Amino acid sequence: MTRKQFLILLGLLAVLVVAGGWVMYSQRSDWRSSDARVGQRLVPGLIVANVAEIRVQEAANEVTLQRRNGSWHVRERLDFPANVERIGELLAKLAELKVTQVEPLGEKQRPRLDLVEPNSADAKNAGTLLELKDKDGKSISRLLLGKKVLKQSQTSVPTKGTPDPTGRYVVGAEKDTVVVVSDPLSNVEAKPAPWLARDLVRVPGAKTMTSLTGDGRVRWTVTRSSESADWKFADSSQPLDNNKVQDLVSVLIYVALADVASDPSKAGFEQGVTLKIDTFHNTHYTLQMGRQEGDLRYMRVALTGDPPKTRTPGKDESPEDKEKKDKEFEENYKGQLMQLEREGKLKGWTYLVRNSDIESLLRERAQLLPQKKDEKAK
Repeated sequence: MTRKQFLILLGLLAVLVVAGGWVMYSQRSDWRSSDARVGQRLVPGLIVANVAEIRVQEAANEVTLQRRNGSWHVRERLDFPANVERIGELLAKLAELKVTQVEPLGEKQRPRLDLVEPNSADAKNAGTLLELKDKDGKSISRLLLGKKVLKQSQTSVPTKGTPDPTGRYVVGAEKDTVVVVSDPLSNVEAKPAPWLARDLVRVPGAKTMTSLTGDGRVRWTVTRSSESADWKFADSSQPLDNNKVQDLVSVLIYVALADVASDPSKAGFEQGVTLKIDTFHNTHYTLQMGRQEGDLRYMRVALTGDPPKTRTPGKDESPEDKEKKDKEFEENYKGQLMQLEREGKLKGWTYLVRNSDIESLLRERAQLLPQKKDEKAK
């Protein structure tokens, strides 16, 4: 090898060393930059009060929650009130959630983590898009949620159960980086039903109940003189089974909705049953129950009333008892007015409730009668 060739070879070697050093420095810098995100908030500087819209999108479903005049609504369910506790829990979690791990994965590796945009052609590997917006429609945060991080439960006895989700892969503002957070965000669903306010109607203190056919024909009417008295048929002295009527009263204490019907024309109320209830608080409920669809049944609710503003003191009440009972009455009155205001707005929608929850409200007159002796023997 000549001296000239040796010098050329030495120069090439020096270039390779410099280039290799630059690549290593670049990779280390990228790693340090990514690693610096560990411990930082997933959504830096999120102010919960500024969020006025939440959009959740998957490949097949989408839901938009909007805040207007201080109240949250579900757009895909005719603006029915949303579950504010669930929304508040999500926003509070997002404000505090921190990055626990960083994965600098390329685009080709992301489908295996379900980190593909839901509106892309690859719906099989689509993630869940979660976007927060302010009152002007400006995006505050845009997160793509992928697969959940799973971990087998640490128990003393081996199990074959499903591993527990302990975190989730996420692509946030830095789209070139995949991060892991320590919460699976399981409540982030793109279906409207889970985001609805669950309380439908509560009927306390039923005094009279009348069951009618869809065309208005009376099936039966039961009544009682006080909340502690037994029920009786209003139109005859025929005995009834008080426990069977009490089943209806128990159901009416709390009726939860499963969903809001997006197409009320399918309800079939004309072939259904209507239950009218008058209460001891001078409130009047009308529950229309229509066609059954799977394990759900269509329902419509209407409420009117004018609760008494004053009470009549007992004959032998002491001044202390009167003061105490007057205070209780005033508090109950305020609660009744609030209930009237909330439930009075329910007539604007048609609902779906679980048939098993309200099945006893459909009972015919014969199903309220005492069981016959020969039937008991069987």
